Amino acid sequence: MSEIKVPGGEDRLDEAVPVYVPGEVTGFSHADEIEGLTDDARSFSSLAWTRFRRHRLALLGGVGLVLIIALFVFGPMVSEYTFDERNVIDRLQGPSKEHWFGTDEIGRDLFVRTAQGGRYSLRIGVIAAVSATIFGTLLGSIAAYFGSWIDGLISQVINMVLIVPALLILSVFALYFGRSANQLALVLAALLWTRIARVVRGVVLSIKEQEYIMAARAAGASHMRIILRHVLPNVVGPIVVEVTLLLGTVIVLESTLSFLGLGVQPPNASLGTLVANAKGSIDDDPIRVLTPGMFIVAIVLCVNFLGDGLRDALDPRSKNEKG
Repeated sequence: MSEIKVPGGEDRLDEAVPVYVPGEVTGFSHADEIEGLTDDARSFSSLAWTRFRRHRLALLGGVGLVLIIALFVFGPMVSEYTFDERNVIDRLQGPSKEHWFGTDEIGRDLFVRTAQGGRYSLRIGVIAAVSATIFGTLLGSIAAYFGSWIDGLISQVINMVLIVPALLILSVFALYFGRSANQLALVLAALLWTRIARVVRGVVLSIKEQEYIMAARAAGASHMRIILRHVLPNVVGPIVVEVTLLLGTVIVLESTLSFLGLGVQPPNASLGTLVANAKGSIDDDPIRVLTPGMFIVAIVLCVNFLGDGLRDALDPRSKNEKG
């Protein structure tokens, strides 16, 4: 910032008047406060990436999640054992060079089984999270955009689903209709879409009266075109955040079902199944329970850290509101 002398009287000869030079911004204590005030044009994605990089826990969660997925996918490839290979001679061994996580009661390698179980849990989580997101986004946007009785009807459906005890419904379904990965994922999606629907409804309610939406209506655009081309692109940020958080919820629910014996059934296994199979030996051989349990905790923590970072990056107002 520069200064100039102002003529026009002895009492003002020495008065300094601030002159703002383009590109120079002063008086702000933090870089977040001057985003958008400089001459350098930056895209939304560039600003979001900058904010995300400042979130150390989010970076840690993203890197941790990538490493866990890589271990689950590529780990069995470097092992000489298969998922269901049995060797009674080597049963109930602890971690060693040959068996990194030890063996179970019938001699199966726990490292390979943990990797396979992790892939199964992630598969269920991804299918359920994506399905719930698609269904919840469509219903939430339709309810908010059209309003009136449509909004009331969908809101009542959301309230009814919310009061249903999810674990009870999942248990009944597993007992009578099967326990495959796809079936469990779809049932989980049918019970968990309400959260995303409420988030999307709130966002759409705040933008549906914006000028560009009204201009599209005046131009004769159909309701479906407005929703798909103008409304939904503006809720991508909240949806991405909710998907990451929903993934952790699904993995915990699936692990709970498997621990109760109502989830994935042999010969397949998930992380919850491995914990359930080893719970009887927790006093004598705790590593068999702790290993898959620690992976469940690590996945959920990484996903939640990543979701928090995405929330702050895609919606910086949420960080200001929390502060």
